[in-house]
Amino acid sequence: MAKILNLDKLSSNDERELNIGGNAYPVKPMSVEDFIETTLTAERLEGEKSIAKQIQATVKLIKRSVPTIDEQTLLQLSLEQLRAVTAFVRGEDPADIVEEREAGSGN
Repeated sequence: MAKILNLDKLSSNDERELNIGGNAYPVKPMSVEDFIETTLTAERLEGEKSIAKQIQATVKLIKRSVPTIDEQTLLQLSLEQLRAVTAFVRGEDPADIVEEREAGSGN
């Protein structure tokens, strides 16, 4: 009997979306290519001293995971919101992101 690996059944069933300003933006699952690009970008940014360049790269990485969002929408966010979006597209649980924020603010 043939053994079959059905990758369609292994694909992520967890659909995620980002809600900003009443608009929903689907977050695509991270592919191997996306992972490599994200890792290489993070490695390049380790030595980058310009915060502006780091933020620009972060916005590009978010757009890679959320292709339907426009750059202007991301640029309108606060830095705290941008950090939360970054964590979310990396796969962190939204409850953990909120918990971390509340712990950091002393609430």
